[in-house]
Amino acid sequence: MANRRHAIIDQLEPQIQETVKEMLRANFTYKDIVDYLASNGTQVSQSAVCRYAARFAETTEALRMAQENFRGIMEETAKYPNLDPTDGILRLISHQLLDAINGMPEEQRQAKNFDELIKSAVALTRAVAYKKQVDVRSKELLENGADQFAGALFDAMATERPELYKQLRAFLDEKKEKSP
Repeated sequence: MANRRHAIIDQLEPQIQETVKEMLRANFTYKDIVDYLASNGTQVSQSAVCRYAARFAETTEALRMAQENFRGIMEETAKYPNLDPTDGILRLISHQLLDAINGMPEEQRQAKNFDELIKSAVALTRAVAYKKQVDVRSKELLENGADQFAGALFDAMATERPELYKQLRAFLDEKKEKSP
């Protein structure tokens, strides 16, 4: 994990930080940002603003990519109603993991300690298995609940409204015969 950074700009008031970010988005020069900060009582070098801008751009790009990936996952899951967004996310993570491994040069792969990678793969596999297990349980509970509700409804109808029960039973039997 990377060392935590403590840039001067990160320690400023949120309102000033937000203004600096807006200035970066609007392509102000580093000199303009340094002048703005100086007018607010903070002395910062242009190189410090440059480093902050680079980290800000990197973070912004990572966020944009994450949003784009998530939008893609949601579009795909919308096309396939039986596909859960969690499945899409797990597939994306698996794909990225395999791409990272395939993109490594052979000597780097051999020198790499794969313990962390293996732990990540095992955790991913467990997550997929757990999700499928939860899906099966949820489906069973839903089906059992629907069956119990239908049974209670038919019992009450047979006792309190026998004519309506006979009509409903005849209708359901007729539909069952017509279905393939």
